[in-house]
Amino acid sequence: MKQLKKIADDINGRVAVPILLYFLGVPGIVVVFLWLLFFRGR
Repeated sequence: MKQLKKIADDINGRVAVPILLYFLGVPGIVVVFLWLLFFRGR
């Protein structure tokens, strides 16, 4: 169960910041570019 929670937290961490940037008005292509560079899993 702890492993499943860790996986869910990792996914939320990788997705939450780009979604927040998008809602703050950053253009979608910039968000995708940043996600590809910084927010994907290792």
